[in-house]
Amino acid sequence: MFSIEKGIAVLEKSDLNRIDPFWTEADELGRTMLHLVATGANDGIWGWDVPTGRSFYSARWWELIGSDSERHEAHIDTFYELLHRDDRDRVLDGIERFIVGKVQDYRMEFRLRHADGGWRWILSRGSALRDENGHATRIAGTHTDITERVDAADRLERLVADRTHDLVAARDRAELAAAATTKFLSATSHDIRQPLQAMALLLGSLQAEALSDTGKRTLEGVHRSLISSMELLDDLLEYSRLDAGALRPVIGPVDMRSLLLAVDDSFAIEARQRGIRLAVRDTALIGRSDAQLLGRILRNLVSNSLKFTNSGTVLIAARSRGDDIRIEVWDSGIGIPAEMQRQVFWEFVQDRSAPPSGGHGLGLGLAIVERLSRLLGHRIGMRSQPGRGSVFWVEVPKHRTPPRLNGSAPQSRGALPGLPEDCRVALIENDQEIARAFVTLLRSWNCRVVWARTVESLLSQIANEAPDLVIADWHLDSMIDGFQAFDRLEERFGRTMPGIVLTGDNDFERIARINRAGRKVLHKPILPDVLNAVLQAELRTRN
Repeated sequence: MFSIEKGIAVLEKSDLNRIDPFWTEADELGRTMLHLVATGANDGIWGWDVPTGRSFYSARWWELIGSDSERHEAHIDTFYELLHRDDRDRVLDGIERFIVGKVQDYRMEFRLRHADGGWRWILSRGSALRDENGHATRIAGTHTDITERVDAADRLERLVADRTHDLVAARDRAELAAAATTKFLSATSHDIRQPLQAMALLLGSLQAEALSDTGKRTLEGVHRSLISSMELLDDLLEYSRLDAGALRPVIGPVDMRSLLLAVDDSFAIEARQRGIRLAVRDTALIGRSDAQLLGRILRNLVSNSLKFTNSGTVLIAARSRGDDIRIEVWDSGIGIPAEMQRQVFWEFVQDRSAPPSGGHGLGLGLAIVERLSRLLGHRIGMRSQPGRGSVFWVEVPKHRTPPRLNGSAPQSRGALPGLPEDCRVALIENDQEIARAFVTLLRSWNCRVVWARTVESLLSQIANEAPDLVIADWHLDSMIDGFQAFDRLEERFGRTMPGIVLTGDNDFERIARINRAGRKVLHKPILPDVLNAVLQAELRTRN
């Protein structure tokens, strides 16, 4: 029978004439090849007679652990004594499972003590001769020094861990910076919006004054500049919130007709003043999206079309496309050169081949459209021909089970009716300049106005005469805010109070949490025409 221990011993002898009878009878070529393998291999060769515990090691095996021993025979305990204590239980368990035949593949990695006091990582592989019960009786194999590979892997792992830590820290810093920027812009936007609001209200008051043709043109110019300033502020705040990940979509059914008409309302006056026909195609489609964010997308598209259209038409339409609804904004504007069309949705990019009618902005309007669409999972696109116009579109999924929509069909959208004669308006505003501008504007609409800084002061002034409308700023100079002021007034007079809450704050989620009664909220600055329309609607729906 083949003898592992004899084979290993002979393979390590330089004097081949001292081969025992077993090897004398063996095939000469095979014997020579085994000798060449054992002496030329970089791996240490080992053998183990399981019943007796005797083990056998090649010279290269001893070199792996830094020993110059020429012994070939040893006991298995020699190997166990060299094992790292943290590896011992795992290795012994693996060997035991291999011996009894629970596993057929012998392959393990462990550490052996080196003569220099250090440790060498070893890859051990082997094969076995087994008895009729499948138990290993003799095992032979190789040990390969993989210390450099393991060290390299450890260094790589530490490097990855360090880099990951750095990246996480950088991400955290970036998120904190973005959040701080958003918080700063939201906080300062109130202060920025206040003078813009006062300017808008005072300009509205001037419209009722007798002005020369030159004065009217000047007033229109100031009005356009104010609108541009408001758009720039809105773009900056929206973009900062997108950067900070502060927007969370609230998905639900969206009535396309109401959405398109609301957007049309926002731009009808600007379009009429510039001689542009703004048209909306009627639709009964119901989409599925975030109504507020989708409205922002559509308003940015319409604003962009108006900005680059000098005459003609801007058309807003929604049409069915399979399982989706495509909302399109067509214009007869200057168009976009082919080389610019791939860049129109990039940040801070504008086509400057021709000056836009509304002046240059920051180039964020269409970038916000792209990022909001990505946030909502909606597809966007555009086509354009220079000198002929453009069409921009956004696709939203259809709502499969259209809800019952409250209310009757939309009212006719002709000229806005004026407020009722002697309409009593209660104004709660802690900013004196804003309050004066509101009072001036409301009185120009033939309203009777009672102004107070707090709800307590207002209640003392109005006594038992309930107001027809209430306008309250959210943040007041007292412990009671604008929403709570509405609650106090309704408690006092025992009925629902029509009106609006004003705010320069951009924290929409917080406002939604506080606004439990579902009051109408307008964000400063508010143009007089918008204010007039909202107040008129409040009078119709609340009374």
